[in-house]
Amino acid sequence: IGCAPRPTQPPDPAKMQHLLVPAQALSGRRDFLARQSLRGRQGEREIHGEVVVQKRGATLTLIGMTAFGSKAFVIQQDASGVRSQEFLPGSLPFPAEFMLLDVHRALFIGLSSGTGDGKRRGKREGEAITETWQGGKLLRRSFRHRRARGTIDIEYVGGMVGGMLGERPPARIIVVNGWLGYTVEITTLSWQAI
Repeated sequence: IGCAPRPTQPPDPAKMQHLLVPAQALSGRRDFLARQSLRGRQGEREIHGEVVVQKRGATLTLIGMTAFGSKAFVIQQDASGVRSQEFLPGSLPFPAEFMLLDVHRALFIGLSSGTGDGKRRGKREGEAITETWQGGKLLRRSFRHRRARGTIDIEYVGGMVGGMLGERPPARIIVVNGWLGYTVEITTLSWQAI
């Protein structure tokens, strides 16, 4: 994991929810259940823990787990909108919507899939997206928003097939969030289609 970027003033999370893939569109993606470990840093604060991510139909749920196996937080997106609940105060160093946005950026938001190698560029909802493909796999995806300084960079270690259709992610994904000043390495411990 590289050095964490310096945090900038991020956009208001309530104004960023339009960036999420709508619940209805999520229903067309593959359903899955994944358990992932998180390790990283935001400034002097270490980030570590486990999350369970489930996408079933039009509902996406993230459950953060404590070291003792109890729930630290739950974030859920469905047709009714986004809800979050913190069971362990301070378990999230930033608003839950940003964690949900990072999941969307890593797994669901991107440019059209394909097998052509090289860089692809496009825009979606005010964000400039750049993807790097090699050997038919997505290696890197970057996001820049007109209202935020810095980028959000996602590295797919070993590459990801499919790009944004809900296929099994690679064993490791590294997210460098320049808006919130953190770097986190996500290791997929288990993944299954449901």
